[in-house]
Parts: sequence; structure tokens; C-alpha cells
Amino acid sequence: MGKKHNPLNEAIIHQILHLLRNGEVRRCLDMGLDPEILSVLQSPSALSVLLNSSALWCQILVDQDMVKRLLSTKDRSDEETRMVQRALRLGATTPMLQQFFGMSPQDVALQRVIVGVPGKPGRNRDVPDDTPLWHRFVHLMDEFGADYQDPMALLDIAMLITEEVNIPLDQEAGDATGRVTLGLIWHKIQQWISEGLYPAGTARKPASLILLTPNPSRKRDRSNDTASGQLARDENLGQVEGERM
Repeated sequence: MGKKHNPLNEAIIHQILHLLRNGEVRRCLDMGLDPEILSVLQSPSALSVLLNSSALWCQILVDQDMVKRLLSTKDRSDEETRMVQRALRLGATTPMLQQFFGMSPQDVALQRVIVGVPGKPGRNRDVPDDTPLWHRFVHLMDEFGADYQDPMALLDIAMLITEEVNIPLDQEAGDATGRVTLGLIWHKIQQWISEGLYPAGTARKPASLILLTPNPSRKRDRSNDTASGQLARDENLGQVEGERM
């Protein structure tokens, strides 16, 4: 009775054959097979030797840190996970995910791997005229009754706008690097709010910003101007009194 072959060897052989048939040589190299071995494996007899060997010629290594990080995400609610992954697909920045979900840069990087979103997407499309975005933002805020002081409500509105502005690009199957990112839309919304453009009627005058950081020299100048004006008024008053006399 012949020796029973190792099932792990069989699984690896089937995986190698599958990758080679699909031209995924790079993945074979990542498994630890150098080009010389891949060349030999083109022979059925070589495959038979490895397949029927009772010796374990491959091993499995477990990345414990990665496993722990993956398991740590189990406490996150399903809804939050969906929102994180949706934000990542739309181009959320790492600081945004840190702010909203308390995720570390390592957690963000891990989620990018899970979702399949590159860490550095490259150059993204800009919006030369953001007037349509502004009108759409105001409309959605009114339609959903969103509170501009609620960050999560704003994030949801920003994601809706990002999805809408990229619909034509998606229909044309365009390059992802040409998309308008969620990070860009979020920056514009924050800018509109900080400048007092939203809500309507809360716009601040530029002068009020200057008063927030008064300059002592300007105070002195104003004091001098006041003193000069008072002196001029006194001289005029003297002249008038002299004429009356």
C-alpha cells in the first residue's frame, strides 16, 4: 500500500496550476517559487512528484499581527463598517477617517487593503467651478433636514455629492484617477461653513475677522488720528469764536 500524499501539497499544486493557466506568474513568485522551479513545473512528471510526495514541501505562516488587527474590527458595527468602506471607495483621506471613526493610520491602511483601494490614488480631478456643488449641497441639506453642526450628517451629504458628481465618469468607465474625491468635497463644505456662507445669513464681514486679532500699532494709529481730529476741531472752534468776537 503506497504512502498517502499530503493534502496540503495537493492544494498548493492545484493553486499553482490555476495561477499558471491564468498567466498570474507574479503570484507564483510571491508564493516562493522562483522562475527555475516554475520552468520545471511545466512537466507533468515534475508535478506528479510533488503531488504524490508524502513529505511536506510547503508550510503555512500566520501573520499574527495582521490576524489580531482583522479580529479587532469585529466590534465595529456593520453600519459603521459599511460607511468606512464607502468613504474609502469615494476617496476619503486618512485624517477624515481618524476624525470620524477614531481609526489609526494602520487601521485605515488595513481597510484600504480589504476594500482594494490604493493608498496613494494619484492625481485626482479638480472642480474649476464649484457653484453647482454649492447649490447641490444647499439643496441636500434642506431636503434631508441635516444639521450643519453634525459631522456625521455632513459626511453623509458629502458622500452623496461625491457619488453624484462621479456618475458620468462611472458610466463612461473612466479612469478612477480622474474622479472627484470625497476629500475634496469635504474640504469645500468645511470651507463654505468656515467662511460663513452656510447657513444662509451667517456670513461674516472681513472686518470682523481683523478685530479678532487686534494690532497694537493700529490702536496707536487710531489714537493719534483721534487726537489729531480733536486738535483740528479745537482750532476750527477757535477760529469761529474769533470771528464772532
